[in-house]
Amino acid sequence: MFARGAFTKGDAAAAGATLAAYAVGLIPFVLIRSAVATFYARKNTATPVKASLSGLAVNMGLKLLLMGSLAQIGLALATAIGAWVNLLLVLAFAARAGYLELNRVLGQSLLKFAITGVVLAVVLWLSAKFAATHFGGIAFHDEITLAALIGIGAVLYAGLILGLFGPRWLKGLVKG
Repeated sequence: MFARGAFTKGDAAAAGATLAAYAVGLIPFVLIRSAVATFYARKNTATPVKASLSGLAVNMGLKLLLMGSLAQIGLALATAIGAWVNLLLVLAFAARAGYLELNRVLGQSLLKFAITGVVLAVVLWLSAKFAATHFGGIAFHDEITLAALIGIGAVLYAGLILGLFGPRWLKGLVKG
């Protein structure tokens, strides 16, 4: 979709690979604020800072190691891995301090979200393959494919979440 004008198909592929590397860190980027909130509520700012500095050290070390061989993809991947280290350390510190209870309900919820993500990824991958063969000859095929994938993804994700967690969970989430 972005391969227009001076932005070649090779440039688009490189940008896509970079975004995919950043996507590896999407979960910790989203969850880290919630994970550190339990420490801030207890006026403990030092522990999340220690985890953050450790994640930063891993990030910088990996950037130095990966930037030569993987270029911008290595830089993005290092950022994602550093974010995972930060989140996992915060969660480990929270569990050790008794701020986080790792129980069956949490495990089941994480498993349900993982199943949802895998099913969503497979269906979107198959849909993209289908769209590539069926929309390839028409005008705006990339845009039509993107719109179809957005629609399929939204409906499928909502259906999977509702099916796996149930309407009561959704109502509780909305009431928040």
